[in-house]
Order: sequence, then C-alpha cells, then structure tokens
Amino acid sequence: MIPRVRREWIGSIALLAAVSVPVWAQQGQETQATRIDQTQIDQSAQRPAQAWGLDQQEYQRYQSIMLGPRGTWSPDLDPLTALGLEAQSDAERQKYAEMLVEAERKRVEAELAFQRAYDDAWTRLYPNDRPVHPFTTKGGQDATQSVFGSSAGVSSQRLNVVVATQGCEQCVATVKRLISRGAAMDIWVVDANGDDRRIRAWAAKVGIPPEQVRAGGITLNHGGSLDVDTSELPRVAPRG
Repeated sequence: MIPRVRREWIGSIALLAAVSVPVWAQQGQETQATRIDQTQIDQSAQRPAQAWGLDQQEYQRYQSIMLGPRGTWSPDLDPLTALGLEAQSDAERQKYAEMLVEAERKRVEAELAFQRAYDDAWTRLYPNDRPVHPFTTKGGQDATQSVFGSSAGVSSQRLNVVVATQGCEQCVATVKRLISRGAAMDIWVVDANGDDRRIRAWAAKVGIPPEQVRAGGITLNHGGSLDVDTSELPRVAPRG
C-alpha cells in the first residue's frame, strides 16, 4: 500500500511531465519549422538571382537600390541595368554592361526564332489564310507583321526591329513609319560589321531623331550575331 502523500507526490510528478514534455517538443518543432521557412525563403530569393547570372549578394544590392530613389525614377528596371547605373567602379559598370549585352542578345534571338516558328506554323497549318490581326484589321503597309500576326505599328509595346543598311528599302520605310507613330524600339543592324559610323549614317538617312536615341526611346545596336535571313527583313517583334 503506497501512502496517500506519496501517491499525491507521484501524481504531481506525472502531471508535470505530461505538461512539460509537449512544451519542449513544441519548441523544437517551432525551431525546425523556422529553419524550413528560412530555407524556403533563401531558395526563393536565389532563383531570380540565378536567372540574371547574379549571386545572392548582388541581387540583395539590386533590391536595396530599388528601395531608394532609383526605384522611384525607374520602377520596372531590370537587375543588370540597375546595378550598372549604380555601379561603384568603372570595372563594375563594365561588368554589368557586358552581362546585359549578352542577356539582350539571347532574348532577341529567342523572340525572333519564335516568330519564325510561328510564321512557319501558320503557313503550314493554314496555307490559304492570312494571319489574324488582333490589334488591327488594316492591311497593306499598315499591317507590319510581328509575333502572332499583330500590327507593330499600333502596339504600345516596345519593339525589336531588325534591319539591314544595304538592299532593304522596306527597312527604311518600316522604321520611318514606326517613328511617325511614336513607337519605342530597339533597332538591330545585321550588316554593320561592327562599324558604328555605318549605323549612324543609316540612322541619319532614315531620319531617326537624335534626341530619341539620347533619351533611350530608340536604341541602335549591332545585330551581326543574330541568326536572321536578310531576305526576310525587316523583322518587327514586340519586345518580351
């Protein structure tokens, strides 16, 4: 027979153990959950950094930049441009400029390749039909073809325009028409062979306003590395 006092003492110990153990276990579970949540946050932050070829520290600096005046002036600025504009040295500025050039070249090549694939698919599937124009029903010169058969001239989206300086009068006519409509565009010249003077002379011939180039509304770029058949020029596609 266990004395009553001893039974009560043992019961108190058991009750304390029943209450205490779950608290300890709960604290351990909360710590583990916190570690898991932090890991998920870190991995989520790494994905956009890796997409731009940046390390975690560089991407955190980009986020910090966009919380300041630069983010107010240019809220949709990409990481490479933001880091380049706020570079802390000439070497750093050059680094991000080169990274942006490579990213832009890959983007344009992908967009033009998909446009060609779309055009080929339409011709193969509907050889007797013209592509549907979702933004306009006009034909002729107003129907400048771009991705999905849309009219680049009436789209508010920034455009990629691939041209040649020689043997492409339609290139001149197309760019002049887009300028008259106030289109923002990145012009890629495929036959300049690295010669800036050739591009500038062609731009003067077309009548590209220098003030729009200085303001960034129109950019002039070497496009010799683009995989484009010059017989298909000009090529106009919305910038992705």
